[in-house]
Amino acid sequence: MTAKLKGFIGSFLAICMIGLSALADPLVQDTDWTGSVFIPYDQNQAGPGYTRSWQLPHMDEADERAHLVNAFYEYFLSDSLNNAVPLMAESLAEAGIPVQVALTYQKTCNNEQFISFLFSSTETAGDQTSVIYEGHTFSLEEGMPGSTLSLPHLMGFLNSQQSTDTWLESRQTEKANQLVRSLVYARITENDGLVLNDDFSEETLEYCFFPELDFYLDENSNPVFFLQPGTVASEEAGRLDFPISLSELKDEW
Repeated sequence: MTAKLKGFIGSFLAICMIGLSALADPLVQDTDWTGSVFIPYDQNQAGPGYTRSWQLPHMDEADERAHLVNAFYEYFLSDSLNNAVPLMAESLAEAGIPVQVALTYQKTCNNEQFISFLFSSTETAGDQTSVIYEGHTFSLEEGMPGSTLSLPHLMGFLNSQQSTDTWLESRQTEKANQLVRSLVYARITENDGLVLNDDFSEETLEYCFFPELDFYLDENSNPVFFLQPGTVASEEAGRLDFPISLSELKDEW
């Protein structure tokens, strides 16, 4: 092999390694998608109405993995403006109380495998304020554009080839839900400092806690499951977080 050919191969491999290294980096964010919309309850006159504002992640499109996240939030925003927002305004029109909803987020994990966000939707209606939380997690290695990462996939009990098997996915999701609910219930009842609602029971978690949706990842890629304010304890207790490592979940499976 000539020195010239060796040099060419060396340069080619170096370029490939640089490309692979770039793909192993965390995603870089571009400017967030932000905006707001106001829909008056009475289209014929000025008055109260429904206001919705949003802050959504937008990843740098120079990274070929960015579309895994961006496609999801493009659809999320389009669907909200075309469906959820008008329907909400219509449902509130009869009461005539001005309502403002602000959607914001924090990034909780970003590495070569995952990126995760915790969203908070703060609703103000008159003098009442409430907050609802939602977690979105994306796989940067096996993700599909426009889709978040499911809990069974995160736990390693489904792979991308099994995603089309709806029966298996439903079965594994329900098994994961039952497992996480049992672990969270144990932690709730062992927490002496938490004052629970009078009607709290293990069955309560079945209709107010959906582990496949109610989680985000921490900086170590471990899931943190959460309960909405007021579901098992007072509103003043706020969101209740329950970190459970992937290793513990797999051991319990």
